[in-house]
Amino acid sequence: MMQVAEETVQQRKCIIVGAGDFFGMPVLPGEGDYVIAADAGYENLKRLGIKPDLIVGDFDSMHVAGVKGTTGDVKDLDIFADAETAEYIHHLKKLDLDGVETRVIDPVKNDPDMMACVRIGLEKGIREFHIIGGTGKRIDHSIANLQILAFLAMQGARGYLYSSSQITTAIRNTTVRFPKEMKGYFSAFSYSDRSLGVTEKGFKYIIKDVTLNNLTPTGLSNEFVGTEAEISVREGTLILVYGF
Repeated sequence: MMQVAEETVQQRKCIIVGAGDFFGMPVLPGEGDYVIAADAGYENLKRLGIKPDLIVGDFDSMHVAGVKGTTGDVKDLDIFADAETAEYIHHLKKLDLDGVETRVIDPVKNDPDMMACVRIGLEKGIREFHIIGGTGKRIDHSIANLQILAFLAMQGARGYLYSSSQITTAIRNTTVRFPKEMKGYFSAFSYSDRSLGVTEKGFKYIIKDVTLNNLTPTGLSNEFVGTEAEISVREGTLILVYGF
């Protein structure tokens, strides 16, 4: 499994493990990192002997006795309407599962479990997120996780979504650089209606100050060629996919 090879500043990470396709841990938790199991993602971590700091979910994909369908302590809280302010994360019922703090989300909600995990990580001041087990047979879940990447970019944070052979991330109004050791393919798609001033240097195909839109896949299938490379966007949000 490949790991993030961008030139990034080392900082505290939030590693979120979901119940989707699981290929091991491309990013291992280090000192100070925060590990969250999203619902049945806990089973993936248990198989590897990794104890998360927190379990979050509505437990629709993992049965826990006495938990399924349980609501929080604030009866009048409208979780569906609360998705923008995210106040619901402060009122989740707390349990102890195998010695791990567990927060239970009402299954009637607007935020998926993964989004609740991201909101909790942001509240802790974490700005770098790694989502593992977030892709698979449910394309709607995969699309939701792409939206989460764009949401993080809007917050000035970075998220990375892993599959078996590629990493997907989102950037906004910034530049990302890759070392010359990077190999494989690289694609860039506009997530915003338009992304202005997109420039790609050091790849097989070079573009300079172009506009991408979210209706045409113009940025599909570039390649790393053994030189330092970079992509920048002056205004807009890009979804980046790179792998081997």
